[in-house]
Amino acid sequence: MSEPDLRDTFGNFLVEIGKKNNNIVVLDADLSSSTRTSKFAKIFPNRFFNMGVAEQNMVGTAMGFAISEKIPIISGFSVFTTGRAWEFIRLAAHDNLNIKIITTHSGFVGEDGSTHHALEDLSLMSTLPNLKILVPLDNIELVQILKYAIVNEGPFYIRLPRGSFPEIHQKKYRFSIGKPDLLREGEDICFIGMGYGSVLSIQTASILEKYFNISIKVINLPTIKPIDKRELISQIKNCKGIVIIEEHNIYCGFGSILARILSETHSIPMKFIGVENSFGQSGTRESLLNFYGLNKENIIKQVKDLLRIT
Repeated sequence: MSEPDLRDTFGNFLVEIGKKNNNIVVLDADLSSSTRTSKFAKIFPNRFFNMGVAEQNMVGTAMGFAISEKIPIISGFSVFTTGRAWEFIRLAAHDNLNIKIITTHSGFVGEDGSTHHALEDLSLMSTLPNLKILVPLDNIELVQILKYAIVNEGPFYIRLPRGSFPEIHQKKYRFSIGKPDLLREGEDICFIGMGYGSVLSIQTASILEKYFNISIKVINLPTIKPIDKRELISQIKNCKGIVIIEEHNIYCGFGSILARILSETHSIPMKFIGVENSFGQSGTRESLLNFYGLNKENIIKQVKDLLRIT
């Protein structure tokens, strides 16, 4: 049985938190059936606002709600929310307003085409002070992240995919802001991922251990910003090499952030798997992931390079 889409878990969470907190309001940009905020709209029509295809107005309105001590939750597709409304998001971050930006359809979204893929959003959002950026690995982690964001003041950006990810965590898992999430112990090579990158890491680690006769550590990093530097360095300091995997452009992306942090104290070889300076194209999600090298074959190649295997 496949896992529910993360956006469905998000929609269900909105309904549950809406029942508990009357200050929750939800704003969407005419995409509520896709983002699943329609679930909240059905139960709480007076606290839901469809702003139309007007992401800037949506964020501006949310800023007003935040100033009025409401807790606005903004949703839409990742590429349009972060792209069209970036200046307004910057203002919200500048004033450290209590706004929660939770978008769906990040990374590759399939046949909708290159205009709808969100492969630059983490770069855009990471430049903004005060903004916390979270990317869940599965539904269990998503619920933990959503609970954390709602009860903690300040602006958040939470990045969700269009579809589902397999369940990796156990029910007892507890999210901790900034902390590396150790999924698998190992000593030779360390895979570091976020979102689908972590899924791919854990799915391929045992296969590659047998292939290369080495030990592979897997770290999921759900917090893009802030990152607990000391804990991250402690986790990787004894490894011989690192492979960083992200469903995002590798230029100024997740890997670039980690490389800067780690290079300050450790000289360690790194390889980066992600989209290389491309907007993507139309195709099924699976075919796009394979075309752009987010697959086992490319991981094998990168590990070979790290180990200098010919």
